[in-house]
Amino acid sequence: MNGSDSIIKELFGISDCDLVSTEETVEKGKRCKTIHLTYSGGVPGECPKCGGRTYSHGKRDLTIADTPMGGVPIRLVITFPRRRCSQCRNLWQPLFDNVNETRKMTSRAYADIAQRSLRATFREVAEDYMLTHVTVKNVFEDFIREYDRQLRFKTPAFLGIDEIKIKKIGEVTVITDLEHRTVYDMLDGRNQKRLTEYFMTMPDREKVLWVCSDMYRPFQKTIGTAMPNARWAIDHFHVVMKANEAVDTIRRALQQSMPRKDRINTKRGLAYTLKTRRRDLTVDEAVKIRQLRKNPELEPLAMAFDLKEDFFDIWDENPSSKDNAMAAFDRWEQEIPEDAVYESFRILAKTVHNFHEQIFHYWDCPLAISNGYTECANRLIRETNMKGRGYSFETLRGRSLYRKYNLLAIINSGGLSIGPRVLAKGPLFTTEAVDAEDTEVEEEEWEPFPEPEYEVDETTGEIME
Repeated sequence: MNGSDSIIKELFGISDCDLVSTEETVEKGKRCKTIHLTYSGGVPGECPKCGGRTYSHGKRDLTIADTPMGGVPIRLVITFPRRRCSQCRNLWQPLFDNVNETRKMTSRAYADIAQRSLRATFREVAEDYMLTHVTVKNVFEDFIREYDRQLRFKTPAFLGIDEIKIKKIGEVTVITDLEHRTVYDMLDGRNQKRLTEYFMTMPDREKVLWVCSDMYRPFQKTIGTAMPNARWAIDHFHVVMKANEAVDTIRRALQQSMPRKDRINTKRGLAYTLKTRRRDLTVDEAVKIRQLRKNPELEPLAMAFDLKEDFFDIWDENPSSKDNAMAAFDRWEQEIPEDAVYESFRILAKTVHNFHEQIFHYWDCPLAISNGYTECANRLIRETNMKGRGYSFETLRGRSLYRKYNLLAIINSGGLSIGPRVLAKGPLFTTEAVDAEDTEVEEEEWEPFPEPEYEVDETTGEIME
């Protein structure tokens, strides 16, 4: 290895090349440096495929991108010879270490582009490299597919499932680890067939003990088929939310018989107040509720407010007793007036009966299970999608699963089952702007969640003594 070859190896990681020249140009108002190299390695006189004699088949230039230096994009142009076999016509040309010839860039540029794309838009990365945003997108998706084959997250014992609708993608199913508050996976679609196929191939699916979701009925068959040891608990926030919907239904029904002015005043003055919890009412809002009780035409709104509050109290006043909660529901149902105007609350009671077992599983789960984290993850996924002005599903999934905070939590919880060692520090896997969750901390001090203070029977899901 001569001096020039050694320098090229040290600078770019490419062997058997000598430096020829460098030049700096300005393209589209941006400086760009081009470094010309020539191949200096061995050239076979015999065909490596059949052993026949080879002859010169001219020279070619390979232009590849490298990581920018001092903010200046770098291009490497490698001139190399080619040899053709006189017998089998096989064409030989040298292979270069640390070069991704498919994407026409060095291996380190490939990794840098992929990692930058986790926290910046494709166009921003493309501008730094003087590439097209389509090239950057392709590199990122290649990297994610490659990384997805290497990384496997451990199957959670407490699974959260929810869906979001993403423009240009459609329905996306988001799956989370509720115990450790991490995103586990994302699926393109939400129908029962798709869900069942996914969960039937999920590794260690028998280790799932609890699944929390909304009242999407196909979940019942999917969970029963694919997760033999899991119990389905319906997120109680989705249940109590229906009490607010019942109040809105009554308010709209009463407004239909009002003059336009009164209808607008009622909507503006009461729509929000009626859905506010009693303990959170301001003085003015409490006065509005009292005034409703004195008005025969609007008194049903006060009754609807009371029914809504009593329904919320089933959870609030019975945090640890399932029997007391079921008894409270029975009493609440009996207190619904027979008037037709309260039909929306009778529908709510019927919904609870239809999902009685799954709703009251809330009190059986050792985590007081809730899908609140999944809802939070959905918001972050939407924001990530908005930053990119509409990603493909694969890109959105990669940016969500492999963001820094998610991986740090998985690593610290021991939730990484197989795959390469992932460094917990540095810019890798960051997708959000720098904020509280990206603040640099010492690795040994990182405690994103407390360890559970219980042991769970893997068969029944009950707390063990």
